[in-house]
Amino acid sequence: MLRLGLSARILGIGVTFLLTAWIALIALYYWSNGLSRISTYPSATQILTVADVLSDAGPQARGKLAAAVSSSVLTVEIKPPGDASLEPATREHMQDLPEFADYEAALGERLISIRRLDPAENGVRRPRLLAGAIDPIEFRIRLSDGAIARLETRTPFIVTLFGLPAGMGAGLVGTLFAFAAFILLHREIRPLTKLAAAVDRMDPSGEPVELPRISARTPETVALVKAFERLQSRLQSMISSRFALISGVQHDVRSFATRLRLRIDHISDQTEREKAVRDIADMIDLLDNALLTARAGVGALDEELLDLVTLVRQEIVDLETSGWNVTLSSVPQDREMLVIADRLALRRIIANLVDNAVKYGQIANVALNERDNMAIISVEDKGPGIAEGEIGLLLEPFVRSEPSRARKTGGAGLGLAVVRNLVEAQGGTIVIGNRSEGGARIELRFPLFEPQKG
Repeated sequence: MLRLGLSARILGIGVTFLLTAWIALIALYYWSNGLSRISTYPSATQILTVADVLSDAGPQARGKLAAAVSSSVLTVEIKPPGDASLEPATREHMQDLPEFADYEAALGERLISIRRLDPAENGVRRPRLLAGAIDPIEFRIRLSDGAIARLETRTPFIVTLFGLPAGMGAGLVGTLFAFAAFILLHREIRPLTKLAAAVDRMDPSGEPVELPRISARTPETVALVKAFERLQSRLQSMISSRFALISGVQHDVRSFATRLRLRIDHISDQTEREKAVRDIADMIDLLDNALLTARAGVGALDEELLDLVTLVRQEIVDLETSGWNVTLSSVPQDREMLVIADRLALRRIIANLVDNAVKYGQIANVALNERDNMAIISVEDKGPGIAEGEIGLLLEPFVRSEPSRARKTGGAGLGLAVVRNLVEAQGGTIVIGNRSEGGARIELRFPLFEPQKG
C-alpha cells in the first residue's frame, strides 16, 4: 500500500480543503440565486408566451417588447422574413434531443431550430473543459406574419473575460500560494528525513554518527537536531561506562574465583570440595552470560564468517570431554555452512541449550541441518517436556520449567533468556516446543551467508 510522507499528506489535505471550499462556495452562490441546471434554459411555457406576445403585437411594438423581455441571460431579436443571416452554415437540430422535447411539443411547427452557438463566432475564447456547460443556446421561432424571433439564452454562470467562472482566478492564485507554501514546508521537513536516517545509523557502542547540519531553518528543527546530538553523546558515554563496569567486575570476580579455587583444594571433604568448585563455575558462567547479553543488547557482538559445521562439531566434542551427556546426531558431511556471527556467542548458545537439556531431560541430542537457506540447530532431550502455557515464559529471565529455586535441580533461570537475546542479536530466531514421543525440542534458525556474485 502506498505510504505518503508528511509533506504529501499536508499537501493533499490543503488541496482537498481548497477545492472543497471553492466548489461549496460556488454551488451555494448559484443555488441561493436560483441558477440551477434546470433554469439554464427558459421553460417551454416561457418561450411559448414570448412567441404569442410577439405574434400578437404590431411590428413597431415588437422591438419594445423584445427589449423588455431581454435580460442578462436571455436576448430577444426580431428578424424580418427571409433574413439570410438566420440560416447557419451548419444546422444542429437539438430539438430532437429528449431534453428539448417539451419545446417542440409546445411550439409545434413554429419552432424552426434549436442549436448551440459557437462562442468563437463572436471572438470569445473559452476553455474546452467548460465549452459544453456555458455555450449559449439559440431558439428560432416563426411568428404569425412570417417574421423570425431569435432567442439566445446565455449561461447563468458568472464568467470572466476568458470564459472562466468567477472565482476561478482567485482559486488558481490561492492554489499557487498553497503550492509555494508546500515547497517552503517541504524545505523545512527535509532535514527531519535526513535526521531520521542518521538516527537509524546510531550505534551506542560504535563511532558517533554525524548528524545533518542545518542552517537558516526554524528554531524548533535546529533544537531537535541538537537534542539528538546530546542524546547520542549520553548513550555512548553510558554504554562505555556500563561495559567498563561489567568488564571490571568480571575481571575482579575471576581473580577472586581463582584464589578461591586454590583454597578449595585444602578442603578435606571431597563432596564439599566438588560443590564449591561447581558454585564457582556457575558464578563465572553467570558473569559471562551477563556480559554477552549486555553486548548483544547494544549490538556490540563481534561479526566474523564462521563454519557452523566445524564450530558445532568441535563444541560438542569439548562438552563430551567435559563429561556432558550430549550426542551429535546429524551434521552435514563434506560441506560448509557459513554464517556471520560472534564465535563466543554461538558457543555460549550451544552450551546453555545443552546444559538445560541435560539438567531437565538427562541427555542432549544436537543436530545441524539446512532448510530454506537457513541453518537449523536443534537440541532435543528425553525429559517430561514443557507445559503449553510455559513455553513463552521460559524465554524470560529468571524463569525455570522446574518451579523450585534449588541449585541442584537447575540454574538461575537465565539460560534460555540469554540464548534468545544472543540469537536475535545475530539475526536468528528461536522456537521452543515438545517432541511427539516426549521431551522438549528447541530449534535455532540462522540465515546462511550468501556471497555476492559479480
